[in-house]
Amino acid sequence: MSNFLDFVSKQVLLLDGAMGTQIQGATLEVEKDYWGQENCSEILNLSRPDFIRDVHMKYFAAGSDAVETNTFGGSILTLGEFGLEDKTLEINRRACELAHEAIAEFAHDGRKRFVVGAIGPGTKLPSLGHVGYDALEESFVLQCEGLIAGRADCFLIETSQDPLQVKAAVNACKIAMKKTGVTLPIMVQVTVETTGTLLVGSDIAAAATVIHALGVDSMGLNCATGPQEMADHVRWISSNWPRLISVLPNAGLPELHNGHVHFPLGPDEMARWLERFLKEDGINIIGGCCGTNENHITAINAMLERQDGAKKRPAPVARKHHWVPSVASLFQQVELRQENAILAIGERCNANGSKKFRLAQDSEDWDTCVDMAKEQQREGSHTLDICTAFVGRNEIHDMTEMVSRTRGTITAPLVIDSTELIVLEAALKLYGGKAIINSINFEDGEKPAHQRMELAMKYGAAVIALTIDEEGMAKDVDRKLAIAHRLHDFCCKGYGMPSSDLMIDPLTFTICTGNEDDRKLGVWTLDAIERIHRELPDIQIILGLSNISFGLNPAARHVLNSVYLDHAIKRGLTGAIIHVSKITPLHKIPAHEVSAAEDLIYDRRESEAA
Repeated sequence: MSNFLDFVSKQVLLLDGAMGTQIQGATLEVEKDYWGQENCSEILNLSRPDFIRDVHMKYFAAGSDAVETNTFGGSILTLGEFGLEDKTLEINRRACELAHEAIAEFAHDGRKRFVVGAIGPGTKLPSLGHVGYDALEESFVLQCEGLIAGRADCFLIETSQDPLQVKAAVNACKIAMKKTGVTLPIMVQVTVETTGTLLVGSDIAAAATVIHALGVDSMGLNCATGPQEMADHVRWISSNWPRLISVLPNAGLPELHNGHVHFPLGPDEMARWLERFLKEDGINIIGGCCGTNENHITAINAMLERQDGAKKRPAPVARKHHWVPSVASLFQQVELRQENAILAIGERCNANGSKKFRLAQDSEDWDTCVDMAKEQQREGSHTLDICTAFVGRNEIHDMTEMVSRTRGTITAPLVIDSTELIVLEAALKLYGGKAIINSINFEDGEKPAHQRMELAMKYGAAVIALTIDEEGMAKDVDRKLAIAHRLHDFCCKGYGMPSSDLMIDPLTFTICTGNEDDRKLGVWTLDAIERIHRELPDIQIILGLSNISFGLNPAARHVLNSVYLDHAIKRGLTGAIIHVSKITPLHKIPAHEVSAAEDLIYDRRESEAA
């Protein structure tokens, strides 16, 4: 464990107040202090190191345990707007050095202090198409390398307004750490607007689902609002998020006074709000954002020192939390285990399974394709499978069209369905939610599975895994179970994927061929579901349901699919790729039709019934 994480796990950490408030309140000259780059605060690390160092010292003197570097706009893309992209590494490294120089001025008191490498969101939102994922990730990598070179104690990805931007920044931190051989904690803070969502429309649960899948050490809130407006979101994080939590509010909602922005919340009131969050919500890291200064930090520090009367940091208050395994669209979270139901994965946006979709895709009638997605969502599909693999067409182009058009209009999370690695990655780079990859297997050995798992872990996706190995598709119970265990070991033990994000498909095959060898396939799959569920209880078990009835007429397929699904759920099935509107509860199907379907499923012959 890093020194920073060790500190925060044992006691509340006080961060600093706003850097921007200090800069904007100072008398600085554009040509002399900003080197002609008006509003580029990061250039002050080079042009006025004395000023930035003094800001850090003010906050340390006020009681801060850590300060954030003056690197909010320190990425290549943001600095490039001022023609300073070539100074990215230098600016970020120097920012950390200035914070360390400030710490050195307080070495006499023996307190442990930290430098937090601040990474702002930039000015372009990838989910809105302002910037491509690759360019954004690359832009953050060099910034992270600079922060590492300057000896930052952790990364703080702050004021995040778009989950896809968070993915790019987190992955940039990981890339930079791998390149330099240095490991640092990663913290993420999102900004929830007064509308109750991030700027791109994500609610707090959707944002948390995406951030959790990226494996960061801390999640929190900063900017946009004051503590009162944050309270409900802080409470949600406290009740759900399983790791460290940070809260850095503005000094209230900004007001316009005589043409100047004014933040109304004074130091004592801010301290009272943060004390409430500490006591009621078990927060680990506190501080201030826009409108806060050293006076706010002094008041917060005094509040902390009063907690046990010993002028030392209190331990975080123990909290109860319950993390629910989920996936997410850009907008909302969807639980992988549905109460009194299965996770329904809509199957019709698939060029291989839907003629209507295939024809619309081939004619590039994307409005019809998106309408089909919307229709499935209205029918009750929790997630939507998207497959654009079609001979004669460019699969990357078509997948890009579908994901780009559905990510901002469909609230159901997407299942990215392709056998091509390059198509999967192209889609994941576009998607701010927590997607599901369909699928992995061992048909061609473990190398393709490794490649897909690397994508899943990088972009924070769940995976569907098929019980197929080098010998082919598993049909009998023992082989299905053996491959399920192998998949679990491979994904969860090998890559650290949570078991709940692994969705094993034990495969259904048609039982309607009339061939003697196929008559037991349905019951074998049911038996396999039961055994997998018993031996691997935390994973999800799904089926491509319609395969069971292939070869029958539509009416008979409707009945057989519905009956088979009911039996599979009773055995432990948690999800299915289905046409929701074609599934009927058993009590609405005539008893003799249910019985006939069950005879087929369990291979009950007339002679046996006699």
